Amino acid sequence: MKFEIEILNKKTNPLIERSELEIRIDHFGEPSPNRLEIRKKIAGMEGADEKLTIVRNISSHFGASHSIGKVNIYKNGEDLKYFEPFHIQVRNLVKEKRSEIYKLRRKNEKYEHLFEYE
Repeated sequence: MKFEIEILNKKTNPLIERSELEIRIDHFGEPSPNRLEIRKKIAGMEGADEKLTIVRNISSHFGASHSIGKVNIYKNGEDLKYFEPFHIQVRNLVKEKRSEIYKLRRKNEKYEHLFEYE
């Protein structure tokens, strides 16, 4: 899939030790890219750890060839676990890990080891 990412706004939050990015994703003639592809490309652009990069949301309009998104890049996993909601953390994992986490959570078993930033 071919897409380009442009950083519209970059803000550093020193209290939480994270960078907050607003991005525009151009994907002319293609569907919107998934979170994992965006996460990988942003981490490469910013020189950040892919495991500590979280795509908060992606907004697309029907028929548009671009999407707008928000991304947070953390310095450490502890801050990420504290400030990001559980469902956002899970959305930024591969499909197999997501289903495994939800299965273990329903059984009230430990699932924290499946997150990559542990």
